[in-house]
Amino acid sequence: MVTIKDVARHANVSITTVSRVLNDTEHAVSPETKERVLTAIQELGFYPNAMARGLHLNKTKTIGLIIQDITNPYYPSIVRGVEDSAQALGYTVILANAYRSRERTTKYLNVFREKRVDGIIFTGGGVVKDAVEEKFFEHTHISTVVIGKSCNAKLPSVQVNNVQASREACEYLIKLGHRKIVTITGPADSTTSIDRLEGYYQALKQQGIEPQDDWIIQGNFEFESGYTAVQKFPAIGKGEITAVFAHNDMMAIGAMKAIQEKGFRVPEDIAVIGFDNIPLTSFVTPGLSTVTVPVYDLGRTAMKILSDLLSGHEVSRITTLPTKLTLRQSC
Repeated sequence: MVTIKDVARHANVSITTVSRVLNDTEHAVSPETKERVLTAIQELGFYPNAMARGLHLNKTKTIGLIIQDITNPYYPSIVRGVEDSAQALGYTVILANAYRSRERTTKYLNVFREKRVDGIIFTGGGVVKDAVEEKFFEHTHISTVVIGKSCNAKLPSVQVNNVQASREACEYLIKLGHRKIVTITGPADSTTSIDRLEGYYQALKQQGIEPQDDWIIQGNFEFESGYTAVQKFPAIGKGEITAVFAHNDMMAIGAMKAIQEKGFRVPEDIAVIGFDNIPLTSFVTPGLSTVTVPVYDLGRTAMKILSDLLSGHEVSRITTLPTKLTLRQSC
């Protein structure tokens, strides 16, 4: 392996001069000397040791990103937003897929610490709650930003108002005349799902509707759980359940498929509305009405906040981005 010493010898300069050229320091290096060093680097095929440079500068220009489920179409847009912003700011992203597993999360946190990442971005406040229980942040002091509602008040977050957005979605269903509305939730410990369920309750109770226990069906944010949730529905049809509010689009699409297989029509027999506005929502039949979340901007904004933290700037504890109701043919 070619070393910095080899480059210095080939260019007939000191190791310090090569280091100054590589790190583009403020120390003056003549254009002729710089050109000689760069030519030596090219001729020898030298690649700087990023880890060694990071140890020397006490920063690696890398950040760790933990997402919950790479198979969920919601997350790639977040990743793209983080990566686009990171590249513009000169950072490299290490991606970790936790699958909502505490064990995997702990493993990745340790990897990030070993890799000496400059900062971490989490998706999902529940993951941060587990990390806090491991006292990870107290031990490492790594700058961290949460995408979603953070369980740790010390960590800045970028999020949407899930309570308000889900309330508005359910209010829309009620305005259409629906009084018996089932909701398919995410995991019980998901801060996102907890807030979306609260919005559901608020919308119904404001209209004097008392939700029944069998109107609340727990899923796990995946297509299959939306599909199987329909098997637990009270009777569908006139005088019975006429609408579904799913806590994400994947479960909404799964529910629509099961409803249609049972011989019911969407939206004539039962209306369906989802949350997130993943790309698939405009391609299913009927098109799925949903709450649009600015997913790409969540990732991009989280990276900008993390960059500000790493630069020593003050940042807001909570940054809230707007949502909007996108209406298609499923309601």
